[in-house]
Amino acid sequence: MSADPVLLIVDDNAAVRSALGAYMSRVAGWTTVLVAEDGARALELAADHCPDAIVLDNYMPGRNGIDVLPELRQACPQARIVMHTTDDTAELRDEASARGADAVVHKGRPLGELAQLLDAA
Repeated sequence: MSADPVLLIVDDNAAVRSALGAYMSRVAGWTTVLVAEDGARALELAADHCPDAIVLDNYMPGRNGIDVLPELRQACPQARIVMHTTDDTAELRDEASARGADAVVHKGRPLGELAQLLDAA
C-alpha cells in the first residue's frame, strides 16, 4: 500500500457510500476515500487514481459490479477488490473470484470485517 493509501467505494446508495466512507476514514485509517455511484464513474476514478483498495457493490444501475470488475482489475492490478453485496451466494463468490475480486462480503457483516479484508492486501 502507498504512503497515502487510496480507497474507492462504489455503491449506488448515497447513504451506504457516506457510512462506508466515514467508517473507513475515521476508524480504519484510510486517508483518501473516493466514492462512485456507478460502474462507469468507478472506472474513471480507477483510471485517474489507481486506488490501493476498492469496495464494489454488485447491484447498481447501468453496469453492475460484476460487469466492471475485470476492467477495474485491469486498471489497478495491485488493488485489493472486495465485493460488498446483499447477494452473498456461492455462485456470486465464484464468479467474482473468476473476474478478479479478492473477496466477497455480505453487506450485513460488521464494517470491521470489511476493513480487515481491505487491509489484507
